[in-house]
Amino acid sequence: MIKKLFQKYFTSGFFLNAPLIVSVLIALVTLPIVLANLSVADYGKWQFVLALQSWLLTFSAMNITFASKRGIAKGLDGTFLYAFLVRLKLLFLLGFFVFGAAFYFKVLGQSIFSSLLLIAGIYLIFGTLFQASFYEFLIAKKRFREWCFWQVLITTISMVGSALAALLTKNIVQFALFQLGSMTVLGWLGCFWTIKKEGLIKSYKRGEIDKECVPYGLKLIPVDLASMTATKISHFIVGPFLGFANLAIFSVANKLKDKVAGAIRSVRPLLYADFAKKDRKELIRIINRHLIKMGGLGALLTLGFVGAGWFYIKFFLPETFQQAILYFAILALGFPTGVLSIILHTILEAHLRHKELTVIGIVPNLLKITLILIFGYFWRVIGVCIALVVSAWVSFGFYYLLTIKGDLVVNTVEKFPFIKRLSNF
Repeated sequence: MIKKLFQKYFTSGFFLNAPLIVSVLIALVTLPIVLANLSVADYGKWQFVLALQSWLLTFSAMNITFASKRGIAKGLDGTFLYAFLVRLKLLFLLGFFVFGAAFYFKVLGQSIFSSLLLIAGIYLIFGTLFQASFYEFLIAKKRFREWCFWQVLITTISMVGSALAALLTKNIVQFALFQLGSMTVLGWLGCFWTIKKEGLIKSYKRGEIDKECVPYGLKLIPVDLASMTATKISHFIVGPFLGFANLAIFSVANKLKDKVAGAIRSVRPLLYADFAKKDRKELIRIINRHLIKMGGLGALLTLGFVGAGWFYIKFFLPETFQQAILYFAILALGFPTGVLSIILHTILEAHLRHKELTVIGIVPNLLKITLILIFGYFWRVIGVCIALVVSAWVSFGFYYLLTIKGDLVVNTVEKFPFIKRLSNF
């Protein structure tokens, strides 16, 4: 199985993973510089603002952009602008709420929070969509070399430049401004380059559009909201209630975990186009046959990740952040579920199975939120880490049941009126 996957996806996989490798290497070099030159509490505040920005982004129906890949993969290139314009309207509305919050904190005298919120709000409107849209277009067209080029360019400039800003100014606002500002400018360049080169305006005017991406994305807003709330609630709990310094330390462990998870998530765009063209039942048969092998491989890799994380935190990060070793070791216990869950998710996503995604996106994530609140209350940051691991395994269980055992989704939805209403939204 591994030999066949290697032969089929080596070239594409190389270009998909190259930006990740570059990102990890640059992060390993720049993170110690950033942490040594910024206030621990201020860095924690920035992580809180980033979490808030990601949470708000769910209200713009992110899955509209993701689902647009299906139409683009089938040659309906006008889907790009159709999805883009729908989401842009929603983002403008969200931006006003962020600007209002920034003004409120300015009045309260919280100038750092106010400035960080303002920067995040501008990026929310003028950065996120432009960057994500042309990334997804390139993925849909399987032009991984171009996707790789832009990923490496944007990642390198934003991370290296913001680290230099931290070193020279020791100011969190200047650090944040360069980080998101550079991503915004480069995202615009990539987006407009794609629109012009591919003649996407003409495709849009000719009506070459897969309009199903919009209702699909809107239906999944409750799922996105539950999922993102479950993902970011740890930041919302640790920062305000356990201190932003604690959030800074936790976020370092979580950031290292995310870098590893990024390698796992790279499987998703690699397989999406092929999964969209292949019969779902055939996919399920193939995946089910190799599920245990992939899980065993994930368990072995987890041991290596824990050792590498310990070495890096121990010898490269400031003394203040040594507690992150324990946090990372706990979080790593959820890695074996990563590859399996992403593959199963891609099957559902590529075939627009919104009912299954609704159940998976809501039920496990509601449980995750509950576990984080309870465990965090009793065992503080360590409890939050344990809750994240337990919920990762629970989520995989739902993916397995509702993908491999697809008939269960009908019974599940029918038994829970609340979920049934959401899945038919």
